[in-house]
Amino acid sequence: MMNKDDEIAVFRYGIIAPVIHDDAINRSNYFRELAKKEFNYPGEEKPIRFRYRTFLKWLHLYRKHGYDGLKPSTRNDKGKSRKISGSQKERIKNLCSEIDFRTVSNLYRYLVGEGIIQAESFTEATLRNFMKANDIRFKPEGKKPRKAFEVPHINMLWTADIMYGPYIKSGKKKMRSYLFAIIDDHSRLITAASFYNSDGSLSLAKTLREAISVYGLPQRFYCDNGKVFSSGYLNMLCAKLGIALIHSKPYDSPSRGKIERFFRTVRDMFLPMLFKCSELSFESINEKFKTWIMEQYNMNIHRGIDDTPMDRYLHDMENVKIRTLTEQQAEYYFYNTIYRTVKNDGTVTVNNILYEAPAKYTGRKIEIRFPLDKPDDLRLFEDDKQCAVLKKLDKHLNSELKIRYSKEDENV
Repeated sequence: MMNKDDEIAVFRYGIIAPVIHDDAINRSNYFRELAKKEFNYPGEEKPIRFRYRTFLKWLHLYRKHGYDGLKPSTRNDKGKSRKISGSQKERIKNLCSEIDFRTVSNLYRYLVGEGIIQAESFTEATLRNFMKANDIRFKPEGKKPRKAFEVPHINMLWTADIMYGPYIKSGKKKMRSYLFAIIDDHSRLITAASFYNSDGSLSLAKTLREAISVYGLPQRFYCDNGKVFSSGYLNMLCAKLGIALIHSKPYDSPSRGKIERFFRTVRDMFLPMLFKCSELSFESINEKFKTWIMEQYNMNIHRGIDDTPMDRYLHDMENVKIRTLTEQQAEYYFYNTIYRTVKNDGTVTVNNILYEAPAKYTGRKIEIRFPLDKPDDLRLFEDDKQCAVLKKLDKHLNSELKIRYSKEDENV
């Protein structure tokens, strides 16, 4: 009686034998036809298919190692990660022995944020498998005494955080998505949440602007110590808006329990729905997600408050004076800033597009601002005041017109 390894080797040999012993058979056509069929493979309960390249691999192994080459091989590095370098391993082990990250997700976010690993080539699953195989545990700490906490009114405290989302198609590539979300502490209402292809300050600012445009300004904004939440941009924005920016203690995710609980609900209830979708884009996933937030999460009874987040928010509005921003004010506060030097021909380049700048700024470095949702609406600022709106260069029009300078330009 054959063991399983021999059964597999015999099966594989039966597939490649015709190619080995009959020169008249066209190897490529033969294997491509087999790739369309299903086979009862040893050890498998259901018939399975194989790729064309799999058959080529079996043929190569047989010609190189004979019959034994067709037996299934066991990796000699099983239990070890092939994506973690020696220095990374030591760094991870040392961090876990010094700090109680509490969850692998917290550790993963820290490693990515500090640049120790790259999210594109190093997944959270890789980290989990590495820690499990090497029996790495976090430094034990005594449990901190905690009490249930809730502010008395809406907009007194908003909590923000980031969750690593699924890979989403963007053009011809698939990119890691990042879910930015903001929750109102009193009502548990999600004031804004969206998936982005970047975990930077711009994504956070877009989420905060969306929340403020609908629900007004919060008194306090609570988040962790990640780079995006401790950036100078966010500190300046909150200072201008009169919002107190508060950071939790490092790696203390339980202090942000409400937003963490929301992320768990997203993983359990929303993300599984996406498996039915053949292809996802950032537009489609955000459209589905916002519908789910408005029609399900914000409208369902929350056990912690025995009410729906939306109803609880609306009921408390009469007890609170909500500060709002006009659209013009929002554009003034929420903008992105870039700096460019004006060339000798009076132009600047932004995203590979030429824009015209006033002649008096030729050779000077200028500050350009644009609204978060309008990257083509470029405005020149000087001393925090708007001086001009930059227009795309029209070379054909410029060739037909004489250059005219204003008196102001001539005096410069």
